[in-house]
This record gives sequence, C-alpha cells and structure tokens, in this order.
Amino acid sequence: MTTIDVTGTALWQELCETPETVAASLDAATGHAELADLLASHRPGRIVATGNGASFYVATALWLASLSAQLLAPVVAIPAGLLATDTFTLRPDDLILAFSASGELRDLVELASGPQRGGAFGLVTSTASSTLAAEADAVALVEVRNQRAVTHTQAYLGAAAVALDVLGHASGHSSLRAAAATMSTALSHQLAGALQWADEVGEGMFTPRAAVVFGTGHGLVAASEAALLLKEVAGVPAEGMETREGATSGMYALGRDQLVLALPVGSDPIAEEAVEICSGAGATVVKAPWPDGVDERCAMAAHFAHPLALAIRLALAQGRDPDSPDWYATYKSTARIADEKVQ
Repeated sequence: MTTIDVTGTALWQELCETPETVAASLDAATGHAELADLLASHRPGRIVATGNGASFYVATALWLASLSAQLLAPVVAIPAGLLATDTFTLRPDDLILAFSASGELRDLVELASGPQRGGAFGLVTSTASSTLAAEADAVALVEVRNQRAVTHTQAYLGAAAVALDVLGHASGHSSLRAAAATMSTALSHQLAGALQWADEVGEGMFTPRAAVVFGTGHGLVAASEAALLLKEVAGVPAEGMETREGATSGMYALGRDQLVLALPVGSDPIAEEAVEICSGAGATVVKAPWPDGVDERCAMAAHFAHPLALAIRLALAQGRDPDSPDWYATYKSTARIADEKVQ
C-alpha cells in the first residue's frame, strides 16, 4: 500500500486539535444563553439563519435540527448571497441569525448595517472584535486555537456544536444540547481510523474528473461540506446531495472517471441502495463508516474526518498544497471585508 503522509499538513494538524476546541467552545458557552434567549423570545416573525459556504451549511444544520424542536418562530436557512441581492425579502419582524467565523463577510456586514436588516440580529462567530459582532444584539463565540490552513476545521465544527447547543437551550430540548456535547468525542475517535480508511480507499485511485457526495437526512449537511472539501482541497469538482434526492437525479449521470462518496447515517438502507445504483453506473464508489452511538444531528462532525483525509490525500497525490490553495486570493478579494482566513 502506498502511504501518503496526510498528517504532515497544517490542515490535518488543525483537525486533530478540533476536538479540544469544540469542547472548549461548549465549556465556555460564551454568549450562548444570551443568543438562546434572543431566539426563544422572538415572535411572530421568522428566524433567518444565514451564512456563506461552510457557514451556510451550519445554518442548514440548525434549520434541520429545528424541525424537531419547539420554537416560537419558524427557522429558515438562506444563503447570505440571496439576502445581499434582495432575492429573499426580509420582513421587519424577522430575526437574522448569522454564522461567520471571521465576522467580516461582506454580504452580511452590508446587511447588518443597512436599512434591509429588519429586526434583531444574532451571530455565531469566532471573532469577538469583528464588524458583525459590533452590530449584533447577541453573540455566541466559537473557540479557534489555530488557523494555519485556509480551509476551515475548528471554526466550522465549533460553530456546528454551538448552533446545536444554543438551539437546545432556546427550545428546551436537552437532547440537542446532549448531542452537541458528544461532538468532541465523536471527532477524536475518528482521527486514526480516517487516516487508515483514506489510505485503503485511495490506494491506486485516479484523480476523479468529478465527484458526487450523498448523505441521508441530516447527512445532507455532511455531504455538502465533504463536496466543498473535495473542491477546495483537492481541486475536484464535486456536488453534495441528499441521498433520496440524488437517487432521482445526480446518481444517474455517472461514469468510470467519477468518484461517489457515500456518507450513510446510522443504519441506512437508502444509502445502501444508492451505493448499488452508483456502482452499477461504473463510478468509483467509496463509503465512509458511521460511528456507533452518534446522534444523527451530529452528522456534520461524524462525517468530517474521513472526507478531509481523502481530500488531502488526493491533493498531495496531484502535487497540490492542501494548506494554501491557489483559489484563496480570488475568494478573499470578493467575499471579505477584512483579511481573514476563515469564513
């Protein structure tokens, strides 16, 4: 077996520190009660959860989790770009719940300080001194110890844990807070196995022309993020989709030069059926394991280490730098207010 040293990258080293930073975010719980109170008391309008890229995936995870919670206001998840272009019209009684680790995302800064803001504004961020934090009515902080690589690890997974914790606090659903508390352990238990898995499935793997990633239910968030990791880190065009939706669309247009990454959630017969469909189309199909005893609402953490290990391996095999990809300068010039390496 050909071993490619994923562990030497800053990106993997940051992931190895992430269980500790996630636990630190939850232990400190800075601003959690204040943000939860803002959400719990909001009515009669909507809670509009928003962000860009991986931060939008956290907003989506919050929305999915809210479907089993009881809040006074419904939650909707909207990409920040739709808010910036007025495609989605905010109402005066809407509460904006923004996710931005840097607190400097241009679309949200312009929204928070502009006339279209509407009602209250809550924020989950890792930067207490940011522009968005200064504009927010309540701020929940995420712990980030190191940001050596461009791609998010600690900020993304910390925000996911904080989102579940705050939602559980706001709705009175202790199971959500308990689920958030398990994310650190779930992450730490995956690290060694993810490296071995990436070596096994990556042995002899060509660089795919494109990839499809699917996850069932709450696994949609994990699939979206895994697809982003393949694009950002390995330069492989990838699409993330929910399993059942993909089984009626994106899983048919596959060929031998394409990769399919399956992210099953628990005992997942729908995912097993999808694996058969994709294998029959001739694509290279690999499946990440689902860890025992993990709440499905923690899919974004349960299915992070394995896709990242594979993405780094594919990047190194091509001679790409996983820590400082060439697309970052363009992203920074179009999306940021300040010069930050997280979103």
